[in-house]
Amino acid sequence: MSPYHPRNVVAAALCCATIAAVAAPDSGDRYRVTTTMQMAGMSMPGKPVDVCTARANPVSEQAIPKDKDCDVQNFRIDGSKASYHIVCTGRNAMTGDGEMETLPDGYRGSMKAQVQGEQITMSYEGKRIGDCDYASESPAAIGKAMTAQACEAQLGSIMSYSMYVGAKAACPTYKAKFCANVDRTMGEADDPARFAETDRTFGGAAWQALEACGAGSRATVLAKACARAETSGNLDFVGDACPDLAPKHCADADPNRSGRFLVQHCAERARTLAAQQCEGRGYTAMQSSPYRAFCGSYATERLRARGNAGAQDANGSR
Repeated sequence: MSPYHPRNVVAAALCCATIAAVAAPDSGDRYRVTTTMQMAGMSMPGKPVDVCTARANPVSEQAIPKDKDCDVQNFRIDGSKASYHIVCTGRNAMTGDGEMETLPDGYRGSMKAQVQGEQITMSYEGKRIGDCDYASESPAAIGKAMTAQACEAQLGSIMSYSMYVGAKAACPTYKAKFCANVDRTMGEADDPARFAETDRTFGGAAWQALEACGAGSRATVLAKACARAETSGNLDFVGDACPDLAPKHCADADPNRSGRFLVQHCAERARTLAAQQCEGRGYTAMQSSPYRAFCGSYATERLRARGNAGAQDANGSR
């Protein structure tokens, strides 16, 4: 069971305690809300927070501190006072009983709750300090504005695709803009060099974003990149990214342009060429040889293979 964090309840109360849903959208009351939580003999005061609320009777069911997973039951009003029972599920599961009342300049209330076997008492008081524009200053309006700002700020980040697409997206209305940016960013991803760069820079996030936007997948883009690499003779890319295609290019691969490809994927032809063009040649002769690049690639790959084999033997003998 995850530990209970009382500050989470305080945060929920500050955010939601004074929101009423039944007032003119262009006017409201500004309250300075203070809270105090008591548990296990300790008192934990919260920092005062100014909130803009709809202009309505503070003693209302909407003014009870709760989050979206809470259900208010048996709400009763008696004059300027009210009482209720509350049941919350999820991360901040609890049950409690509370009361609240209207004051000449605001409201106050308290709630006694049972959380994982512990009793917690939370008291809160809102003091009216002036007027406000509820349409733009309410906690809901401020939260909406902050969300919009964050959505705009991350539109160009392909790594933030989960903000815009999927069932849990925080910015679903921005999906079209985000996907347009994905299309621009990934527009040349079927170019072998751009494909490799995309993999290095973004990893799987780029392909997940592309697929979420309905613009293809890594597999479909790779198939196009491999075809372009074959046409242009970029056999190193073919060998690295599309090894299944490598065997059909062994016979016609240019040794100097695709030396690494030959050594890694066409062992028989590479050994034959090395025996004919590389072995036994001195430094001066090799510098003037048309197979100089191939011989360099062959030697480098041979050394790397020996190094890897030595490391494996050393690990195996430990």
